Amino acid sequence: MFYVEAAALLDPLGVPLLPHRMIQDVLRSPFGFHLLLLGIPCCLYVLGWRARDLFAWLWAPHALTVDDEGLRADATRIRWRDVREIIEQHAHDRVILRHTGGTLRLRLDLWSDAETLHEAVTAQVVSRLLERVNLQVSAGKPVRFGPLTLGDAGLIHRGRLLRWADIESIRLQDEVDQGYSSRELVIVAQGRTRKFDEAKVINAPVLLAYLSDRLAG
Repeated sequence: MFYVEAAALLDPLGVPLLPHRMIQDVLRSPFGFHLLLLGIPCCLYVLGWRARDLFAWLWAPHALTVDDEGLRADATRIRWRDVREIIEQHAHDRVILRHTGGTLRLRLDLWSDAETLHEAVTAQVVSRLLERVNLQVSAGKPVRFGPLTLGDAGLIHRGRLLRWADIESIRLQDEVDQGYSSRELVIVAQGRTRKFDEAKVINAPVLLAYLSDRLAG
């Protein structure tokens, strides 16, 4: 239905998604009026929703380079040591880097080798932030990761302490709910499974790396 609606909307503009005669026959049919009445608003919404990808592509930097010192996107230069937060938005295939100079929203799917880009950026940021977290925890300072707080004794969630001895495992898990794809941080402690939306856990890759090292050691 959306395709027929799109063809009807674009036909006057000279974009032939379907033959002109076919479009006329459909609109003159008994259900043509209802098709226009109900379908056009939905079609306009879908077309506008998908157009976000076009706008993101138009506004994206023309060149992106990554090295051991930092990331350069056109005239913007970000040093890894200046990055304070990394947020993974799996549903949008996007990584957000918050640094001393502002915020960079990196759409991975706009680049030819998105997986390699993601791995390179994550490895550089996580290694530096993990070092800071180790120093803070060793100094007895709590570290916030969104809904979770990390301390030397364990993890605190909603005022409840999960001691290291109680934590059995931690992993990332992909979820699909009614066509919406997301990724969750799954922590099993005292036989209970707790799930956290990765996009809401600030520095989730850093927390995962820290907990993996701590549980392994």
